[in-house]
Amino acid sequence: MCAAYLRRQLNQHPHIHLSVTRGGLTQYDTWKPIFFKKKDVEKVWRSAVIRLLRDNYFQLQPNKLPGFGHIRNYQTWCRYLNAQFQRYWKVHFAKKTRGAWHNVKYLGRYLKRPPISASQLKHYSGGTVVHHYYDHHSQQYRRQTLSQEEMIRRYVSHIPARHFKMIRYYGFLANRKRGCLLPKVYEALDMISPNVPEKPGFGALIKGFLNTDPYQCILCGNRLRFMSAEKGIHAVTLLSERRDKMVKKRWLQTAA
Repeated sequence: MCAAYLRRQLNQHPHIHLSVTRGGLTQYDTWKPIFFKKKDVEKVWRSAVIRLLRDNYFQLQPNKLPGFGHIRNYQTWCRYLNAQFQRYWKVHFAKKTRGAWHNVKYLGRYLKRPPISASQLKHYSGGTVVHHYYDHHSQQYRRQTLSQEEMIRRYVSHIPARHFKMIRYYGFLANRKRGCLLPKVYEALDMISPNVPEKPGFGALIKGFLNTDPYQCILCGNRLRFMSAEKGIHAVTLLSERRDKMVKKRWLQTAA
């Protein structure tokens, strides 16, 4: 499973986080443990990225990208990639997590929340924006001042392209193979296959996100039921008419 990230400073620093299993299925549907060595993975990763960039020269057109005006032809591109190949490529190996729930919380926090939360915006003077972020190198919070245009530009750069998938699954977790391979993985590991959870409805999603039940009446607190549809009437008018009907109904019940 792969996920794409950017930096907390809102600047361009695209990198990929991979969450992998330490094993896989053999051709006989048995589970085989795999041990990854950091040095070997660094070499394989570096070669794969360089090969991908080299093979897609005409599609990338690097001479049209900012900072790559010196790339005039395919030979220049190959020489540039060869120079990058000689540099040190860091592949960070994180410690083994305790379970899948830790990965879900980590990925969800970074993929679904905005680049900067409202609490990180410290000051706005009409011309500049000041926000703070956590610097992993110094392990301290730092402040950054940006102009309005630069802040908007960096925000917009975090918006993924249409149909771009922030998370991609491979192997037995791939969408096309998951249905047939996952049961075999559970069987190979002597695990009980979990039941497919039911998708929550609109009411459950809104209540979990906003802590408000959309089907609860804001006047009496009872469960809402669909009675009719009104078109072209303002919400204030509808509430006023509803209050009048409730008052009349209570008066009739009291009189009876």
